[in-house]
Amino acid sequence: MTEADLSGSRLANDLFFVIHDDITGRMRLHPRLTGLGLAAAVLGELMLAGRVSLDLMAGEVRLAVLDGTPTGDEVTRNALDHIVAEPSHRFRTWLRFLARTAHADVAARMTAAGLLHHARRLRSRQVPADPNAAAWPIGRLNLAIQRRQPLGPQDGVLLGLVVATGGGRLVLWDRNPRYLSDSTAALPAPLQELITQTEAAVGDSVITRR
Repeated sequence: MTEADLSGSRLANDLFFVIHDDITGRMRLHPRLTGLGLAAAVLGELMLAGRVSLDLMAGEVRLAVLDGTPTGDEVTRNALDHIVAEPSHRFRTWLRFLARTAHADVAARMTAAGLLHHARRLRSRQVPADPNAAAWPIGRLNLAIQRRQPLGPQDGVLLGLVVATGGGRLVLWDRNPRYLSDSTAALPAPLQELITQTEAAVGDSVITRR
């Protein structure tokens, strides 16, 4: 694989748009859930590109590096470098670690790509440069659900992470249980496990906050 392999895979960008308001840029979820979701999406980008996978080792779900060469993207490269350097950690450990900076990291990548810019009156918040482009990822999912169309792997993971973080109740027009379960079941087993582990981490985070 070359450094350009991840150039077209921007799962985390799509999730960022979905879990933020497409006009104001305001988070739709609690910051901790936003961070976990975006961290999972960054790992999802690596998985979709064949750089890492999820394995069950000694009863623990861990990340397995398949290709440690540079990704050509700072966000995924940094995540991959950490995993290569310390491969023994459990998946949940990586999820929590990456969640600490995932929002800022993905926002910086999107700003550099011209997808976000700083609001004039809210310098601490980035807003979509094009509200129509920001609305497209969730619009695409909603149309697919409405028409009962099968999803490709990236959109299947996107939908799974939207639901896993609790965003589904806020942005999905039709939360059809059969469609949601079928979409997840159609994914390769490691990507299914990514969604399952993210949902569990979100559940733990919600319990911890109470």
